[in-house]
Amino acid sequence: MQSNTKDLLIEVRKSYRLLFEYQKRILDLVDFIGKKYGLDYNGGYPKFSSVAPRNGSGSLNFWAWDWLNMYYYEFHFANKKSGDDTLFFSIFVLNDNGFFKANNETKINKTSISKFSDIDDSESELIFVIGKNLWDGWGYNWDEPEFTLKKFGEKRKDANKIMIFKHYSLKLFEDENKALKCLKDFETICGENDIKFKIIEPKIE
Repeated sequence: MQSNTKDLLIEVRKSYRLLFEYQKRILDLVDFIGKKYGLDYNGGYPKFSSVAPRNGSGSLNFWAWDWLNMYYYEFHFANKKSGDDTLFFSIFVLNDNGFFKANNETKINKTSISKFSDIDDSESELIFVIGKNLWDGWGYNWDEPEFTLKKFGEKRKDANKIMIFKHYSLKLFEDENKALKCLKDFETICGENDIKFKIIEPKIE
């Protein structure tokens, strides 16, 4: 038993250090994307659990997920004017869609991780979401299957009020050139939907 505990704690230490390095890469990637689109970051929101307890607050009855709230997280950017239109933009990181895949088949509890889809059958994704004169999510916590599982979707209120989203596997962001291909792909999709949202090219002096 002592040997098992020792091995477990070694794996826990490895996991925390790996998670730090991974989340640092996610934060750098979100910063890179925002700057390429000329946007200022404007705060984030956990979408799978509650906000991690602040100093002097919280309860031991809170889910362990509340201390790991980047499992599914929204990075929101400041609104941007485009002519007479207002653009809204967020990047959602869905580090593991295993819950949503399993929950779509049979309703399960978020703490029943043994019932999530197998790790090998699950995916890690970024979801780009843009709204033109419209910001109305898919579900209270952006948790409808249409949003979490479909690769592309749209919502229209009228000819000038539209939202679209597109999923991208995190594997596609392993280097800058591949990341730029995804950003250009999303720029193209926006253009096809009459949304002016473009990468800001560096000035040549």
